[in-house]
Amino acid sequence: MRNVTPAERRIIAYTSAAHSLIHILEWTYAALLIKISLEFDIGFLLLGALGNVFAYTFGFGALPSGLLTDRLGSPRVLYVCMLGSGLSAVLVGISQTSVMLGIALGLMGLTMGLYHPAGIALIAQKVRQRGMALGLHGVSGNLGIAFTPLLAGGLAFAFDWRAAYFFLAAMMVALGVLLRYVSLGGETQRTEAEPMPAQPSQRRGNPLVPLILIYSVFILNGFVYSASRTFLPAHISSDGSEAMGDLLATLALLMGAVGQYIGGSLSQRFPLEWLAPLTAIMVVPCLIGMGTTSGVLLAVAAGGFVLFSFGGQPIYTGLIADYTPGRLLGRSYGLTFFAAFGLASVGSTYAGFFASRWDTTSAVFMALIPFAGLAFLMGAGLWLMWRRRPGLQEAGQRQPSPSM
Repeated sequence: MRNVTPAERRIIAYTSAAHSLIHILEWTYAALLIKISLEFDIGFLLLGALGNVFAYTFGFGALPSGLLTDRLGSPRVLYVCMLGSGLSAVLVGISQTSVMLGIALGLMGLTMGLYHPAGIALIAQKVRQRGMALGLHGVSGNLGIAFTPLLAGGLAFAFDWRAAYFFLAAMMVALGVLLRYVSLGGETQRTEAEPMPAQPSQRRGNPLVPLILIYSVFILNGFVYSASRTFLPAHISSDGSEAMGDLLATLALLMGAVGQYIGGSLSQRFPLEWLAPLTAIMVVPCLIGMGTTSGVLLAVAAGGFVLFSFGGQPIYTGLIADYTPGRLLGRSYGLTFFAAFGLASVGSTYAGFFASRWDTTSAVFMALIPFAGLAFLMGAGLWLMWRRRPGLQEAGQRQPSPSM
């Protein structure tokens, strides 16, 4: 990216590092699912419910984060997020019963949930090449997700599954402390150089109905995400050795970084309303492949699923910024991520039921197909509204971005 100021570079670098760590910690439970199951002697249904506790609080934390971000600024919220996540990860690592584990996971989810509204609002408000910055931010998160099976699995193999949480706790606290020495600026300040473009939603058209559609797709995508996050690594690992499963899971999850970059790049060039349904429909055949194949074909289907699932994220986060008044952006992102990670967290328990009922993780992905199909229909509805209503079409036009 060219024509980026030093202040913008600091924002992108810090939020990318934080985003990566947040998602590493998020996916560590899934990566260690089998080891945790053996130690606590619990089955798929309870494992899914514990994942649901974490996922719900992860989403719920976005609500206070959105309010605090608009009032106090992103840097302060990020500081609390990093330190709180590190300390709660320690509690997960010292849990001795499934009840203690559930409580610790809930606390960890609550503090981690502060991240997304604060981090994404900071980028949306202070980085001019928003689409590409959101894409790079997403790439870092997906790189973290992709390497989680190897990192967490490696630490668990060399030491114990608890060591993974202790290591990540130390990294979180260190990144929080670093924030005291890195200036990201307050939300009321503007970056150097050019002013930010006006929010499209403040120009013409009524953004309420499109915004409801965007929120709805976020919930559906979050439901699919919650279910797949909990069981995807175990599903891939079930087809062979644990080490080979960790490697294949990492390769599949790496496609999320590719998807984020592609999604961010495309959002600089094409209308987001046009891109939204395209990424949604491509998830459906990938879910079918994940539920019906094994070996290399399973890894390919999983890679496609991750590619298109995460490729849509820069597109939908950009749509929210376009249709939300600037003064409410933090709260809008708070509501979005509460819906996507909190309300939709029941996907984890839903997936646990199907895995337990049919005694196979393949059933999870077949059961998610209707939700992915409905997300496509919602995205298509947004596109049709944008095409047919001149006010919304003008609201959806983006300011030309500086050359990259």
